[in-house]
Amino acid sequence: MKKYNLLFLFVALLAFTALAAVSCQRGPANTDTGDTETPADTGDTTSDITDTTGDTSVLPPTSGLENPVGLRSLLLDEKNKADIAVKTLQSDTVLQLVSLKFINSLSSQTGLATNYYIYSAISNPSFYYMVNAPRNGESFKRFLMPVEDLDLPFDLMPIPMQYWKLSYAEALSEAETRGGDVFRAKHPTFEASAILARPAGQYLSWFITYRATDSSGDMLKVAVDANSGTVTVI
Repeated sequence: MKKYNLLFLFVALLAFTALAAVSCQRGPANTDTGDTETPADTGDTTSDITDTTGDTSVLPPTSGLENPVGLRSLLLDEKNKADIAVKTLQSDTVLQLVSLKFINSLSSQTGLATNYYIYSAISNPSFYYMVNAPRNGESFKRFLMPVEDLDLPFDLMPIPMQYWKLSYAEALSEAETRGGDVFRAKHPTFEASAILARPAGQYLSWFITYRATDSSGDMLKVAVDANSGTVTVI
């Protein structure tokens, strides 16, 4: 599971820098070859699953997750609007990462804190172009972030849309059945991030992190292949 550790390190860094800003797959590292969908690890990962949250006697509260089927058209429309918004800043941008953060609920109405589409541009590689897409009726907001502010320990590849088949709601549903619901039962105050990314040499995946905001420091990390749905508990 070492290949996921750097990504989850990045998730923590991204959450910090993104919140600071608003408070004011596959293939080799250097080319995108359009490879075929042949996951290297397609076996059942349930044997790797352990209860990392301790007491399971408390029933988990309702997650608040929307029906993934009902979300699909909304998400496609949201992504298309983000594409249009960012291209008014830079015409050659390509989507590199999608980042959502939830606080104390997985509902997009009551728990969604940030919802970013993050792009890069060949003609201006010094910056990431970020579009925040609120779900509360507010207009989209655009930001520039210097690349060095993220200081990634790996190369990100553009998101290959043909392999983006699972929404964040489907990925979170998988994470819930792998211990996320038990985690929330133990930690009513928590943050959950859902990051869609394709680190160089890896599969396009949703990287889910639950983090308790009490004094325990507990975390739960799950990776869900965005194409095949294969789940790995880190």
